[in-house]
Amino acid sequence: MDEREILAKNLRRHRSSKGLSQEKLGKKVGLRGETISNIELAKQRSIGLRYLILISRELNIGLEELFIKNPDSIPIKLVISDKNVQTLKEVFNQFKNIMDKK
Repeated sequence: MDEREILAKNLRRHRSSKGLSQEKLGKKVGLRGETISNIELAKQRSIGLRYLILISRELNIGLEELFIKNPDSIPIKLVISDKNVQTLKEVFNQFKNIMDKK
């Protein structure tokens, strides 16, 4: 798999997970939807670093995440903070209350 294919796979995966269409992502970063489609099909011969940075920012990912060869093999690290723990407790309690009413 070459770099264009890696970029294509990762861009499609991240864009889809954010619920963005190719057209919508393109508009947000100053490209046409057709260009995003060509990138995702590994047909786009070149894309400027500026656009790669804009795309990664819009998708809220690091630029390097667009070029990870096997992203499924990388473990996800969770950052635990007091605020996150409190939020999880609140969600759990709400869920528990819902289940107790059934």
